[in-house]
This record gives sequence, C-alpha cells and structure tokens, in this order.
Amino acid sequence: MKFLIRFRYFSLFLVTFLLSSCGWILTDHRYDYLKERQSESVEVASDQATRPIVDYYPIPTTQENLVSSDSYEVPLPPQVFSSGSTNEIRMHRLGELRWLYVETLPSSVWPLMKDFWSSGDFGLSFEDPNTGVLESANMPSGSSEGKLQMKIEHGIRQASSEIFLSHLMKDSNNNWVKVPVENNLEDKILREALDYLSKAPSTGGTSLVALNLNLGQKAILKQSEDGTSLIEINLEFPRAWAAVDRALKEALITVQDLDRTNGVFFVTFSKEEEVGFIKGLFRRDRASNQPDFRIYIKKVGKSKCTVTVVSESQGGKTFERDLLSEINQSLS
Repeated sequence: MKFLIRFRYFSLFLVTFLLSSCGWILTDHRYDYLKERQSESVEVASDQATRPIVDYYPIPTTQENLVSSDSYEVPLPPQVFSSGSTNEIRMHRLGELRWLYVETLPSSVWPLMKDFWSSGDFGLSFEDPNTGVLESANMPSGSSEGKLQMKIEHGIRQASSEIFLSHLMKDSNNNWVKVPVENNLEDKILREALDYLSKAPSTGGTSLVALNLNLGQKAILKQSEDGTSLIEINLEFPRAWAAVDRALKEALITVQDLDRTNGVFFVTFSKEEEVGFIKGLFRRDRASNQPDFRIYIKKVGKSKCTVTVVSESQGGKTFERDLLSEINQSLS
C-alpha cells in the first residue's frame, strides 16, 4: 500500500517536471546571448606583450529589440588557418633578399637553429631569444673581420616562421655592414640550414624563452570600422605584392590582368578552377572574359600594407570576404 502511494507521488512529480520543462525546451533560445551583460575587460600590464584581441562574434550596439527580431543574424567567424600539419620548408627569394619559410612556430625553430650554429663550422657567439637573433663567431672576411647574423621571425601565415641571414663585415669606420651579394655566404648557409631543418624530427621541442617570438604574425584578417574586410600585412610593398601574387597562384586563382604601379590584381574564376566549395561560389560562363574582382594592395606607412577585395558586380559582393579568406589561407 505504501509502495503504491509513493509511486503515485513520484509519477505526479515526474509529470509536473516534464510539463514545466517542455516550455523551456520548445522555446527558441538562439538570441539568449543578446540579453547578457558585458563583463569588465581583463586589464593587462602595459609592459606585457599580448596577442591582438579579435571579437569573432560581435554583438551589435543598436538599441533595436533584436531578441524578437529576425533582421539580425550572427555572422560566421573569420577563417583561421593553421599550417602546422604540413611541416613545409622552402627558400624564398625577392631581388637580393633571401629567406627560409618554415611551417612551425618560431619558438620551435629557435632551438633547432641554436643546434645548427653550435654544431657548425662557424660556432655560436651570441643569442637573444627576445629578438630572435643568433650570431656566429667572428671570422676573417677579406682584409677585415666578418660574422653571420641570423634573424628568426613569425611568418605571414599563422604558425609559420621566416629565417633571414646577413653576412656582415666591418668597414673602415669599424661599423658592421653587409657583404656584397657576389661575395657573401648567405645563400650557401641558408641552404645548409634548410637541409638541417629538413632532416630534423617533425615533432621537435619548443623553447620557453623564445615564446615571445610567436606574437609577431605578419598577416591578420581584420574588419575596418565601416565593416570592410581586409588583410593587414606588416611588410613593405614589394614583399606584400609578391606574397599576394604567390598566394593567387597557390590558390589556382586566375589573374586576368595586373597593375603593379597602382597595386591592383584583376582576377576571375573559370569552370576548370571550380575546386572545393569556395571556388564553386565563383562559377561563371566560360565565354565571359571580364574580371570578377579587383584585389588592391595599398601601402599604409613604410612597412605595412592592406589587402582588400572589390567585386565587379553587385552579386559578387556577398563573396568578397570568402575570396579574401582564400587569399589569406594561401599567403606564405
């Protein structure tokens, strides 16, 4: 008898609970986050380096009642590309400038390059993990004294590194200057470093003292105050232009024309290039020879450029950010 009474009470409680919870479950909770209040920002000491903070899910500041409105949709976050799985290593050259591109963070390249110099013929006489500089021991350079200086920096692409080398000598005023291209060892030593990295294990360690080098990514996908998407590249114009040109080729995006003086690429997509989802968005009639988009590279100061995309047609404006993300993915 007592069991039946307890069972009835339990059944009554269970039915009441289910009926009360159905109302919450069946309610649309997609916009509940709009009711949340902004918490105080985390304060960081002025002498500490931090990564830039990007709001991937911005909440509009309008006073419109968006909770009950269907006029606002949460935008997709910008694409973030990691290249750490391919472990690619290659040499780049632009005029007299040469450098190595390595698809891993600088904090992982640092200990490998320290071992490279320590085990090499030139030795290691100076190291600074805060600036990424390694220097060989001094050596004869003609009638003067010389040395090799390596600089490790964060690359254009996320989780990548760039390695630069300078062959220096002392001039008549006892100042360190670069050895002329025809006499320097930069190409030879960089090729030896490339060979050393190629033979190193793919799962190397990370230097804790060099973690600061991981903060200097040279290309960031951003959004301006007027809502325009852009890539900010911390490079001088010649390298920024060459990087975008290389990215378009790597992404198999056809360049119909270009104007380097004004920093413009005219690009289009043909049916033969419809590989993957993004390129499928740009399907056009094979008979059309007009460019679909203009890609602008503009100088902003001495060592900074921006990359923007402008559609040639109203219908293509929806995909400007997708094309920009495709370029950003292929930058190196």
